[in-house]
Amino acid sequence: MDAMTALYTDDVHWVNIVGMHWRGKAEVDKAHRIFFDIMFKGVPLALEEIESIAALPGGAAVAVIRWSVGAFTTPAGVRVPPSRDRMTLVLVRENGKLLIKHGANIQIDELAQKSDPVTASGSSGP
Repeated sequence: MDAMTALYTDDVHWVNIVGMHWRGKAEVDKAHRIFFDIMFKGVPLALEEIESIAALPGGAAVAVIRWSVGAFTTPAGVRVPPSRDRMTLVLVRENGKLLIKHGANIQIDELAQKSDPVTASGSSGP
């Protein structure tokens, strides 16, 4: 987790897949450490694809990343099946490094993907 925390700006914001919003490096680090210890320890996590990287003014960038998460159990005891997630990261340049200024992680609804008006087969656009 130390390596991950080193990638955050001091004023990072993070929104997780259930809408929790953490502000600042200390909160984001604490939340990730707790959840990785109680929910994600031993759960397979894998990068599937860096879907896009878009440059922003001042050397910043926005990246969209797709990854897979194995089954896990929430603190409330709910078993969550394996899923794919899509994460958006806003990266800014500080001291010659790109650091995470904002992260948002969304669980992909596989059923809804079949109705995506842009990518679903057989869909017709305007």
